[in-house]
Order: sequence, then structure tokens, then C-alpha cells
Amino acid sequence: MESEEKDTKQNSEESNIKKESVSESESDSGGKLELAPLSRGAFMQTCFYGFAGAWGLMTLYPVCRYLTPAGGEDEKTVVESVTVCKADELPPGSGKNFKFGHKPALVTHTEDGQLHAFIAICTHLGCTVQFNNEKDLIWCACHGGAYDPSSGKNVQGPPPKPLAPLKVANVDGNIVVSRA
Repeated sequence: MESEEKDTKQNSEESNIKKESVSESESDSGGKLELAPLSRGAFMQTCFYGFAGAWGLMTLYPVCRYLTPAGGEDEKTVVESVTVCKADELPPGSGKNFKFGHKPALVTHTEDGQLHAFIAICTHLGCTVQFNNEKDLIWCACHGGAYDPSSGKNVQGPPPKPLAPLKVANVDGNIVVSRA
């Protein structure tokens, strides 16, 4: 019994001392509570989680940018047609890459004299394709994909879809490419 009374008495004295020290610190600092000093372990833990959080955000940002589709074309910058070159500069059995707005494009002049134009972005991973004179194919050097120069259909390699077609015309001796 006596030990219980001593414990109770001791606890009440400790709480009184804590109350007095809090009230003294409040009166000394103008009514504001002061924070206890940060231990070395707590500081290191805060630094670790701070750096881990920052690293996580820096890692996720490019992944999210890659997975989120880009905004569409601005109406002011949409290109309707482009003059590529003179007709005699593109002999049969050849092709020429050019810019169609902000996208790469390709015009081919097949052996039978027909002109064909496509958006020059591979449908596999988005690499730029070009006409290969030796193979008589539209070739993607990234993963060995190949397309037919007259139809844009995928004929070899991993591309899942044909190239997007564009309209091509010979206007006053110039090759003019426009949206399909």
C-alpha cells in the first residue's frame, strides 16, 4: 500500500514539474511552444525519406510523360500541303524524306511512274523510316521493319500497321503533298 501511495505521489509530482516547465517556457517565449531538439536518428530518417520521395518523383515523371498522349496539333500550325521538290529531281525507283508540318514524311516514285506519300513514322516504335533504293522498300532501321513503297503496307519486321498515307500530286512540274 505504501509503495502505491509513493508511486501515485511521485507521478503527481512529475506531472506538476512538467506543467511548470511548460508554463515557464510558454511565458519565456511569449506563449509559443518550442520544439524539442531533433535527434540524429530522426534527422537521418527525415533526410532518407525526403531523398527517396524526390527520387521517386523524378523517376515517375518521365514515365508518366511517356504514357500520356501528347496534345493534338494546334489549329494555327496545321499544315495542309507542302511542295516537296521538282518532279525531275525524284527519278523512278527513289524516295525523298521531308517535313510535313512537325512530322517527318516520305514521298516515293515507284518504277511504274506512280508517286506515293506517307507519314514517315514507323508504326512499331515511332522511328523515322526512309526509302531504301537497294531493297526497293521503305525501311525502318530501328528494328528492321519494311513497308511497300506503293501502298505503305507493312511487309517485314515488327510494325503492326501500315504507314499513314498522304495525297500526292504533280502540279506544274512540282511534287505537292497534302493531307489524305
